[in-house]
Amino acid sequence: MSELINNRLARDTFHRRLLASVSALSLSMGLSGIAVADDADRPTVWIELGGQMEMTQGTTAPFTAPFMTLSPQPEVYDGVSFTGLQRPARYAFGAEGKITLQPEGSDWKLSAGIRYGRSNAARHKHRQISAAPVPYDVTFTLFGYPHRYEGSKYLSSAALADVNTTISQSHVVLDFQAGKDVGLGLFGRNASSTINAGVRFASFVTHSHGFITARPEINDQTIIVTAFLGLLHIPIIRPTFHQYTMTIDAGRSFRGLGPTLSWDASAALIGDKETGELTLDWGVNGALLFGRQKAKIEHTTNAYHQVAEKYVTNPYPQTAHVHNQATRSRSAVIPNIGGFAGFSVKYPNLGVSIGYRADFFFGAMDVGSDVRATRDVGFHGPFATVSIGLGG
Repeated sequence: MSELINNRLARDTFHRRLLASVSALSLSMGLSGIAVADDADRPTVWIELGGQMEMTQGTTAPFTAPFMTLSPQPEVYDGVSFTGLQRPARYAFGAEGKITLQPEGSDWKLSAGIRYGRSNAARHKHRQISAAPVPYDVTFTLFGYPHRYEGSKYLSSAALADVNTTISQSHVVLDFQAGKDVGLGLFGRNASSTINAGVRFASFVTHSHGFITARPEINDQTIIVTAFLGLLHIPIIRPTFHQYTMTIDAGRSFRGLGPTLSWDASAALIGDKETGELTLDWGVNGALLFGRQKAKIEHTTNAYHQVAEKYVTNPYPQTAHVHNQATRSRSAVIPNIGGFAGFSVKYPNLGVSIGYRADFFFGAMDVGSDVRATRDVGFHGPFATVSIGLGG
């Protein structure tokens, strides 16, 4: 009897284990089917289009000359910044686009993206101060009688400062990347975390043109010219001044290609994927670009000193002329780091994102005039994009 009871208990235990195994397998297959179904509904192609407004820095540098920094500063220089009027536009406006492919049943992504921005700045500042009328007083003796007459005369020249510049700048950044959703699970059920590796190409180009002239102050020199054996006395008043001019023509560029690595993450704040959700997005990127810096510079400075000799009909100008021209090309390795943060509203086949992004390229541009001098290039500002999912 005991043996029959033991055999029955063994059969019951086996049946229970078999039923539990079948149930677990069925549940696993059911969940797998749901996952496959969800994956099948996911778009396999995402197209992203948008625009940005970025502050730029480091793409060029102002030219200077001694006449721009006279001390004490001439009155006519008030309100005229010779270097400030040579700066590029504060913002560069542009567009961006990206296409991402994610095959069904895979957590790998392939993407290609482009960002393009440009700016143009044209500035003209003119200030002029006319000198007060110059008085004259002439006394002479004619036929034994004293004679005197007085008056005033305006000079034909005025103190002035004039700056006229144009600066254009453009930049292009291309990214080709392969990424994998590492699924760290650190940011919630609907979060994502993707590591991307690939190649980045960057190009920066700046052109500057300018004409600057300054006549810091006007002085006068009065000469009395006698004629007709001393019977006629004529006062001649001539302006004396220093006048400077500077012409500028500069082109600078950098183009480089190199490996890039980035991390993009997203965490859901409210909502769900089916009916729409609001997410917090962020990311960081780094690259090492191997490329070439180029600079072609030409600037000329003229100094003209107008004085008067004894014979006022033969003014004596003194001139100085300085002309510099340089063409430089040099290989460079440029580190690049950047990042972004923003918010997105996401639906199964549509997404809208806004945020703030920054990218810095260390020592990317040769901004020197007569000798090489590098400067960091930076772009940072708000952006907005719209993403459309296709396929699935």
